[in-house]
Amino acid sequence: MPKAPAGTADTASPNPPPPDTPPPTTPPPTAGTAPRDRRLSGTFHRFWGAGVFTNLGDGMILVALPLIATTLTQDPLPVSALTATRFLPWLLLSPLSGLLIDRVNRMRAMAVANTAAALTMLALAGAMLTGHLSIWLLYAAMFVVIACETVSDPASRIAVVELVPARLLDRANSRLEGGRLVAQDCLGRPVAGFLFAAGAVAPLLGIAGAYALCAVLLCAIPLVWRRHTPPPGPDGADAGAGADGSDGQDRQGFLRSLGEGFRMVFTDRILRGNMLCNAGLMIGMNMTASLLGLYAQNALGVPITLFGLFLLSSAIGGVLGSLVAARLLRRVGRRAVVTRGYAGAGLFLVAAGLATEPRLAFLALAGVGFCVVVSNVAAGLYFQTVVPNAVRGRIAGASKTIGWGLAPVGALLGGLLGRVDLALPYLVGGAVVLLATFLARRIIAETARLADEAAARLTTEAAGR
Repeated sequence: MPKAPAGTADTASPNPPPPDTPPPTTPPPTAGTAPRDRRLSGTFHRFWGAGVFTNLGDGMILVALPLIATTLTQDPLPVSALTATRFLPWLLLSPLSGLLIDRVNRMRAMAVANTAAALTMLALAGAMLTGHLSIWLLYAAMFVVIACETVSDPASRIAVVELVPARLLDRANSRLEGGRLVAQDCLGRPVAGFLFAAGAVAPLLGIAGAYALCAVLLCAIPLVWRRHTPPPGPDGADAGAGADGSDGQDRQGFLRSLGEGFRMVFTDRILRGNMLCNAGLMIGMNMTASLLGLYAQNALGVPITLFGLFLLSSAIGGVLGSLVAARLLRRVGRRAVVTRGYAGAGLFLVAAGLATEPRLAFLALAGVGFCVVVSNVAAGLYFQTVVPNAVRGRIAGASKTIGWGLAPVGALLGGLLGRVDLALPYLVGGAVVLLATFLARRIIAETARLADEAAARLTTEAAGR
């Protein structure tokens, strides 16, 4: 799903302050720089591999737990409640997760979160093997694992800045997005189904192994073991310290820090505009999220032999988008990629709703995936270069709370529209995405300009070192 870029209260001014960003870890390009020096480092690729494994586990769990639930009950309501449980941690815990990753070593937080997720899956497998499995344990396991994801997902998008210089961030973001799509959407779901056919406990062990491998790869990155020093806050004070000079963990300091992300998101024009744009995109996209199977079978008549491939249409388009996103940014510019990407996603959703045969719908849905990925890659640089390092976690948490909190609203609206006609959620959802893009066009333009200026400034500063 699309994620809007973020900013801070200071970025609305024509001359934003220099971002509080860790210095690049690789040398800047100079005249005569060899192509090897412009490649992403081995450390980044270990980080990328860790992300692939955690995304593989995320994709598997979304299929495995509902399948296991069907062995416990044939009632659709408790089975579908697992999907609702998936969104609860994002709604309830994102602000706390954002505060956490602003106060600790972010890569270490990712390693701990994935270790906790792996242990949760092992405990669930143990309950199954001993005959103590229940639907309530499945709910608890889903909640705990997604709670861990509320830490690892935003932390990974922030921590990449510590591994990659500003001039390579677009390429790194493309690589991360492509790995996520392949692991989570293209591999995770079919692998979970295959393992479930071998035995109900097999996917649980596979998920646990994926999360454990992510933690192992993260532990091979030196930054995980580096002593964490809280970055200075927006006012220059230690982000981890309270107003009285304490460690900031007192109740008043904790609540003040927790609310800071929301305050900055709601009071700053750029942040607020991006948040509202993202809310519209999430509602529009999620109108169709749970209806693709029904639409393919009942409205388009997709043959059963091609059903699995059809369901991967958006992921296939997204992978193609991740391969060309950096090149598109160089050729047409960040503003055009974000605006046309969001608008293209809306138009392709409408086209999918108007499609009269499976091939046309497949191409339209692949277009949706392509547009979402290239616009996400282009928009991500703003958050990584303009938002001060000290508050990135809290701003991400506040934004996730709003965005993911509205996702079930879009899904519910899509279900109601689908009762009338299965094509209607695609038509209305596409219109909502187009409207959100049109209303946010000026915010998108200013966001793109600030991101490019910040990246250029960071690259120049690195060249002068």
